[in-house]
Amino acid sequence: MSRCLLVSNRLPVAFNSTLNIFTPSSGGLVSAIKGLDSSKVGFDFEWMGIMTDDVDVEKINSLRTTPVGNLPSHPIIVPKKKYDLYYNEYSNNVLWPLLHYERSMVHNSQDGWEAYKEVNQLVADAIVQEARDDDTIWVHDFQLFLVPGLVKDKRPNLKLGFFLHIPFPSSEIFRELPQRKEIISSLIRCDLVGFHDLSYLNHFRSSVQRVLGEIPSNDRMWGVYPISIDSQHFLDLRNKPETLEFIHKYKENKKEMKWILGVDRLDYIKGLLLKLQTFKEFLKRFPEERGKVQLVQIVIPSRTEVPEYQDLKQQIEQLVSSINGQYGTPAYTPIHYLYHSVSEAELSALYQLSEVLHIGSRRDGMNLVSLEYIMSQTEEEPGVVLLSEFTGAHSTLSYAVSINPWNIKDTVIKLREALHHPLSKRKEEIGAMRDFLTHYNSSDWAKVFLRDLVREPVVTDTTLTLPSDGKFKWMNDLEGKKILFFCDLDGTLAPISSYPKDVRLNGKTIELLQMISEKKNCEFVVVSGRDKEFLEEQFIDNDFEFPLAACHGAYSYSPQDKVWHNQIPGDTTKWKESVKDILELYTQRTPGSFIEDKGHGMTWHYRNSPREFADFLANKLFFELEASLTNQPVQVIRGKKVIEVKSIHANKGFFVQQWMQNQSVKPDVVVAIGDDSTDEDMFHVIQDRKDISPFCIKVGQEKTQAHYFIREQNSVNLFLQNFLNSVGN
Repeated sequence: MSRCLLVSNRLPVAFNSTLNIFTPSSGGLVSAIKGLDSSKVGFDFEWMGIMTDDVDVEKINSLRTTPVGNLPSHPIIVPKKKYDLYYNEYSNNVLWPLLHYERSMVHNSQDGWEAYKEVNQLVADAIVQEARDDDTIWVHDFQLFLVPGLVKDKRPNLKLGFFLHIPFPSSEIFRELPQRKEIISSLIRCDLVGFHDLSYLNHFRSSVQRVLGEIPSNDRMWGVYPISIDSQHFLDLRNKPETLEFIHKYKENKKEMKWILGVDRLDYIKGLLLKLQTFKEFLKRFPEERGKVQLVQIVIPSRTEVPEYQDLKQQIEQLVSSINGQYGTPAYTPIHYLYHSVSEAELSALYQLSEVLHIGSRRDGMNLVSLEYIMSQTEEEPGVVLLSEFTGAHSTLSYAVSINPWNIKDTVIKLREALHHPLSKRKEEIGAMRDFLTHYNSSDWAKVFLRDLVREPVVTDTTLTLPSDGKFKWMNDLEGKKILFFCDLDGTLAPISSYPKDVRLNGKTIELLQMISEKKNCEFVVVSGRDKEFLEEQFIDNDFEFPLAACHGAYSYSPQDKVWHNQIPGDTTKWKESVKDILELYTQRTPGSFIEDKGHGMTWHYRNSPREFADFLANKLFFELEASLTNQPVQVIRGKKVIEVKSIHANKGFFVQQWMQNQSVKPDVVVAIGDDSTDEDMFHVIQDRKDISPFCIKVGQEKTQAHYFIREQNSVNLFLQNFLNSVGN
């Protein structure tokens, strides 16, 4: 059975220095994985995570052979000082506040960023070393944003998913991050990126557009997967003896008092000050509720060494004291404040006894407290969930009372309504939400994500991915065969550049092409949208001895007579003047755009233009050109940051068809490789031939007619090397 390597900031263990042992940690991800049946999901799960070197190295390494709990562990040892910079200076002081919209709390640190890069590299190196070819990698959370890209650099064919457990902010916020491009560029390398909420996905998509200028067309690579909890565990917890003891104890103190419960970690994102101000306003506006309603607020200590968190704690406690002093009596304390963690049993008792759960987060990735509360409610006396609309759970819990924590006046009214909500409505609403959570627990969340991660891209039913060794199975039968090989340039032999004129073949590619051109049984033909002059500079000036096709096949070059031939008869460019006028108008309006005249076609480039504005104008230009050229013998094509108008005869499919018809000896095998929509024309022509063995390969993950694909351009050289080795002499 193949493995799923779970990768997170820390391993699911804690080191007890007193007992000198590791003990299992709990958490949503741990419970989700432990609840999975390996035989049903098709994976054995193992965990990779960081351990700092302040714990004895021998002790850490013992985790490799003696797992704590049921999950085998692979510790990645990081120096404590470097870990603190990576975790505190960058992850928690830069990424955490920015992703939660708390811009004033961001403290940029170059040292932190350098440590973040180094630790992400250590984690990526460990994955590259440990992973087998059939392993699936699942990376978790913002501390490891760079890991996907670093892994894909070395192992592009590894199946790799990423899940973000906190919000992804508006692109207006995210683009303030100095390292935005590095992070986005890494995440788009994933086979699947998951978010709790659709709004997070939309913000991410917008950020990709703004930061990189385009959105990858592989629309299966992002998804929404709201996490859940171990629902049965919280149902069972209600009636455990230790829980019932707490219920009995608290009932004696509670008597007829109505409780509003708050359970929050100490953090500015939790909106604790807003919640306290809301309760203060509630007591002021409804004096008749004094003595009848109490706020039970549990604050779980967090980052106690950080000055901002110390200040927050002080502000909370001062406000609690102020409210208790103003509205309290010897017999009544408005706020019962607890600054410590509580056991599961005690928490279950508090969930069951509280009439209202108040979650007032300013931002929150999901907030599992709301889910735990629902699953802990009794059928006889269920409560009400008051839930901030700025939590991920808000989209999942359809019957929670929605609040805007900044709108104190409105929240006060909803709080009072919740306290007096009819029992029949409470039963109906909690029942509906409990039914949903019963059928969608944390293991279901993990199962759905992994199912989508391992599912092959829907390109064609028979599409196959280039294996990690760079060799398709059909390449084993090439020796001795006559081969015709058509190859695109931009995005295939060379990466796409923001400045098209700067595209160059790298040394390794040149070396491979030289060797392929020397193979007597293989004719290699470059078919590009570039003009004649550019192809001459790239190939003829480098003494390549193989045919070239420029402008999508409008012109062909033969190494035998060393001249260019016009493949399109007659004057087919009468339309160019009107097109040029339109393109010049749009070029004037779009900074950074330019026009390229390709003889039998004209291209408008806008890769270096202001992104959103240029995309808007490109859409407009496309439809304007289509409308004005309706009766002309041309095609209007949308490419990667280009709009192209070309003669209908300047077509890679038409060129390939003509070239094959003119072959004196019919080839046994025809190979074609390309990355964009213009290459689909040659794929179609080649795969329609019944008298040859066609092998068409798409570079990228866009929808295609090709039966094979190479996920990333940087894997093309590996394929060419193996092709070269397979064709013989």
